[in-house]
Amino acid sequence: MQSSKETHTKPSTPLWCSIRLTITFLAFLGTIVHFSQKSNISIALVCMLNHSAIESRYINTNTSSRNVVINDECLQTNSKDHIDGPFVWSKNTQGLILGSYFWGYIITQIPAGYLADRFGAKFIFSGAVFVSSLATLCIPISVNMDWKSLAILQIIIGLAHGTIWPCLSVIVAHWVPAGERGKLMGFISTGAQVGNMLILSFGGLMCSWKFAGGWPLIFYTTGSIGLIWNFMWIWYYTDSPATHRYIDIREKDFLLQHTAQQLSNNNRNVHTPWRSIFTSRACWALFIVHTCANYGTYTFLTSTPKYMSEVLKFDVKSNGILSALPYVGILLSTLFASIIADRIIRKKILTITQTRKLFTSLGTIFPAIILIGLAFLTCHLKYFAVLLLVAGVTFNGFFIGGGFLLVANDIAPTYAGIVFGISNTFATIPGIVSPYVVGILTEKDPTNWRTVFFICSIIYIFGVVIFILFGSSELQPWAIKHINNDEVNHDLLLNAMRD
Repeated sequence: MQSSKETHTKPSTPLWCSIRLTITFLAFLGTIVHFSQKSNISIALVCMLNHSAIESRYINTNTSSRNVVINDECLQTNSKDHIDGPFVWSKNTQGLILGSYFWGYIITQIPAGYLADRFGAKFIFSGAVFVSSLATLCIPISVNMDWKSLAILQIIIGLAHGTIWPCLSVIVAHWVPAGERGKLMGFISTGAQVGNMLILSFGGLMCSWKFAGGWPLIFYTTGSIGLIWNFMWIWYYTDSPATHRYIDIREKDFLLQHTAQQLSNNNRNVHTPWRSIFTSRACWALFIVHTCANYGTYTFLTSTPKYMSEVLKFDVKSNGILSALPYVGILLSTLFASIIADRIIRKKILTITQTRKLFTSLGTIFPAIILIGLAFLTCHLKYFAVLLLVAGVTFNGFFIGGGFLLVANDIAPTYAGIVFGISNTFATIPGIVSPYVVGILTEKDPTNWRTVFFICSIIYIFGVVIFILFGSSELQPWAIKHINNDEVNHDLLLNAMRD
């Protein structure tokens, strides 16, 4: 059996210029594509709607003069570049459109994790992006038929995208050693923020262009880039270091000894311990904190452009750029958190479990506090509101780079795709609920944004409390059933036996 000292020695092949770093970079680009297609509807919807007609309908049907005054008090802050689109959809309909993506997204998480664990992530990931890119390209044409056609395409995109995060967990399990996991998974995860940042900022600009109608460019661009990435991924990626045609023999041996390749001689024959997963305290703590954190994340993701437009009264160009600012912050905080978390674990300052709980706490408690402050701001303090919004989203980077998003790989690397797929299935429910709740609450009274933020804060706090009390990042006993004892980290086995 390998000694603990041998297991923890530095890799014999450097990270820079390695195949695993190149694959990490391709996965990072794939995540950019994923989130640019996921978020494009948020900014595009602002451009597609005829806000003047919608507001006129609201005023005509609302008998409360108080509400009309609230709507009018900051109209002078709107830019003269205000853009009205062709569609007059109620806020309930807008909520259904924004939430329809997640109806598809929730279905494919667990099947994708199971299939990726058994057969590899290469063609599942590439197929997902191919389908979502084609559906994205079809949106500008189909939306002229009915809003339901847009919702159906969003469901198809969600179905495809639901496979991506389970695939990423499997890719990391097979290509990233434990000592580099936080850093490289954190880097891949920042693709989400880069994708959001790019589509929100450039999407706002595209809306103001006359070419191709403005807002359709958002869908044409994100769909085309997805197809380009798809061919790059198929050409370069393999499901195992053992079969990669460009890998150095030393890096291949190192990866096969220090990743999930050692956990089973043949992943296709591994029996999934479903009962153990669904009765595991560590798994349920992960499922709950992931779901609660995602309520806040999806509220930000789907509703920030609406908040910027309806409450803070920014024009579409400013809206896009300012809506992108929080994702610049979360990008930097994710990279920072992933590096610091890895260092804390490597130097044994805290255990893996303590580190995950610390970074999850930082990534949820501070946003909860900031949201309470944001609830009391109006368009008269709109730039301070933007500052708080940026700060709140920025702190989310701590749970991405060093918190609960890494727990599936920590507790069950052999079944990382399945565990993360189950977790992300639960965590997709807020994506369905949140836009609809926002639409219902703000349909007749814009001041109900305050209630939206209070709900987010309460859910954030509930999730982190559960994770602190019951969460764990130690390798679980049921996850080592198929491990070859001669190839496994002795320390992880001891920790698993104590759990």
